[in-house]
Amino acid sequence: MKYALCAALAFLATVQTPANAAEPRQWNIGLAATVDQSPFVGGDTQIGVKPVIIKENGFDITGPAWSFSATPAREFYIGAGLDEWDAERGDSAALQDMAELDRAINLRVGSVWKLTTGTISADFAQDVAAHEGAQAKLRYTHHPDMPLNLRPYAELQWLSADLTDYYVGVDAAEAKADRPAYQADDSLALKVGVKMEKPLSRRLTLVGNVSANSYGSAIADSPIIESNTVWGGYAGAAYRW
Repeated sequence: MKYALCAALAFLATVQTPANAAEPRQWNIGLAATVDQSPFVGGDTQIGVKPVIIKENGFDITGPAWSFSATPAREFYIGAGLDEWDAERGDSAALQDMAELDRAINLRVGSVWKLTTGTISADFAQDVAAHEGAQAKLRYTHHPDMPLNLRPYAELQWLSADLTDYYVGVDAAEAKADRPAYQADDSLALKVGVKMEKPLSRRLTLVGNVSANSYGSAIADSPIIESNTVWGGYAGAAYRW
């Protein structure tokens, strides 16, 4: 189900707006291997795969999305995607007695503006499957003139109380001597990283990303959180066809 959803979302991102229907269609998509550190107590580093979608108009939209209004300077979009949070809690043996979590599916709306030095984007997402929480992200991506097309970025995140409490809260029925009950409030987080795109040919592009995400006290103070700063990354390739 998870990989079928990813494939469907990747297809969504390739759909063009009616205004661009007369232009030749091009897809630049692929796969990447992912590695993500778990913030949970006893959680293992998670390894997986994700679709890679390269937007060649320079707007740097994160995740599958469909642009419904675009100019050379700005773009508005809607999309869908999965939460970055690990619903398996890192397969932690210490947390296996807690209630199972579902994967959240977010409906998103956002916009991106081009600046002389890069892009700035605002994105709001609402879950419709698990916690029904919301999140908002404001990101700046710098576009330096470098051979590897390295793009450093910084992203400020707001996470609603419904979202944070779903992942890091502890209900009274789940509490133990070394795991007190905990109700999380809304929280801020800061994510910084760098993306890389290295064309090997007209059609094949290597992609990569390394990031660190630091969570606020509402998340860090949870008794089931071991680290308030986690690292992640991916590496893969995309093919234009």
